[in-house]
Amino acid sequence: MSGQQEATAPSGAVQQEGGRVLHLQGGGTPGEGGRIKASTGGWVVATSTLGLMLGYSTYISYVFGVFARPLGAEFGWSRPQIAFALTLCNWFVMALSPLAGFLLDRVGPRRMLLPSVLGLAGTLFALALQPGSLPAFYALHLVLALAALGTLPAVYTRAIVGWFDAHRGMALGIALAGVGLGGILLPPTLQATIGVLGWRGAYAALGGAMLVLVLPTAFRFFDNAPAPVVSAVAVSSHGVANLREAARTRTFWLLIAIFVLLGTMTLGISASLVPILTDSGLSPQAAAGMASALGVGVLVGRIASGLLIDRLPARLVALACLLASSAGLAGLASGGASTGVLVAVCLFLTGFGIGAEFDFMSWFVSRYLGLRAYGRIYGLTYAAFQLGCGLGPLLMAIGRERLGGYGPGLMGLSAAATLAGLLFLAFPPLTRPAPIPVAAS
Repeated sequence: MSGQQEATAPSGAVQQEGGRVLHLQGGGTPGEGGRIKASTGGWVVATSTLGLMLGYSTYISYVFGVFARPLGAEFGWSRPQIAFALTLCNWFVMALSPLAGFLLDRVGPRRMLLPSVLGLAGTLFALALQPGSLPAFYALHLVLALAALGTLPAVYTRAIVGWFDAHRGMALGIALAGVGLGGILLPPTLQATIGVLGWRGAYAALGGAMLVLVLPTAFRFFDNAPAPVVSAVAVSSHGVANLREAARTRTFWLLIAIFVLLGTMTLGISASLVPILTDSGLSPQAAAGMASALGVGVLVGRIASGLLIDRLPARLVALACLLASSAGLAGLASGGASTGVLVAVCLFLTGFGIGAEFDFMSWFVSRYLGLRAYGRIYGLTYAAFQLGCGLGPLLMAIGRERLGGYGPGLMGLSAAATLAGLLFLAFPPLTRPAPIPVAAS
């Protein structure tokens, strides 16, 4: 089934026997007359924002690098040795993402999220107690990856795309902005915590925040989408039914290629950013503060891209966002950003494209391939992203060791961003259908 065919069906519709269609409008729990309230969907978005701000995606993208210098200083580990833990973590997530997607389609987002919040918090506490052994450090990051499966963006976004249709891009953008907020707030906060309590205290503080803030909020407010409302309008189908059908489409393979490139670019810069800035002469505290400019870009990119893809051709929005990242990375690599202001501008541009990528993943999967196998397709797409995430930091660390600096690696990341943006142009245009009225009960 091509993306062009998928566009004839309304998002949120699911084929039923006899040609009937189930159709969801964005909102909340079903009320009288088959209508859906907006309030519950809003709470799901708010909970997702908080969970993503403190969760796994923020850890691997922004927090891991904060611990690189103190761990290396205390235990004598090299940058490539520390970065390899991140590679193992991301590749383990890559291997398990298809299974996580299958479980997500079977049990739903809520049952995936709550146990994983507990597991992720427990693993962060374990990292605070690590004995200084590299094998133990690697093993704990494998446990972290396993524990975090239910807190991946797929879980949050699956709930959101079930609640929202017409304003799906905006809802996704607000929720996924949590990672940008984490990128702004956590590096300087944890750097200050390391200064007062040491790196062990900073790990424990992060685990405590998961338990105190995310767990009770998710327990109270994070719900699966309501039972679909039946509409009398018939369509041929909505989306692919399984992975086998998805693998026959060009859309699926374009997504895989794009997100390998974006994973390499994203974690290549974000996990290496504090070391890049400290190598340039900044203190760890100043580097963590400067790194917040990347988080600001991510935050703005998340929200802006979510708003824009509801209103403009998503392919062109994706290209523009990734060209901004490419320009920012090239500026950092060339040394043209010679002042603090210029470095901040380059980091903001880089973050703008990074901020948009999960909006694009959720939006393109749900619009071009549908919701019937959303968890499994998103799981494989996220696995492709994690493959790139595992490569990016390792290649950057090796490039620094062998080439004498981060410049060549940054130019490679700039090229990856440009190529991914151009590949988005290969998607066929979507024809937006007229809204379909929902039948009253």
